Amino acid sequence: MNIRELTCIGCPMGCQLRATLEDGVVTAVTGNTCPRGDAYARKECVHPERTVTGTVRVLGGPLPVVPVRTQGEVPKESFPGGNLISVM
Repeated sequence: MNIRELTCIGCPMGCQLRATLEDGVVTAVTGNTCPRGDAYARKECVHPERTVTGTVRVLGGPLPVVPVRTQGEVPKESFPGGNLISVM
């Protein structure tokens, strides 16, 4: 049995979650005050994903840089070493 502690990002409350994992499966989530917390913890422990954001320099445009982000969530394991900072 493994216990993972997380801070929920599903809503503005930022609940402190505790997810219990057994054989790679989340068996229980505590600390959430809404159903989104339960769903977030289960997804984050088994298949974490991230939306990647950044800025791109624009040459000859009205602004020197513009914000960019991925079209959707990207699996965290698709980054080298699972580290988002390493791709920036």
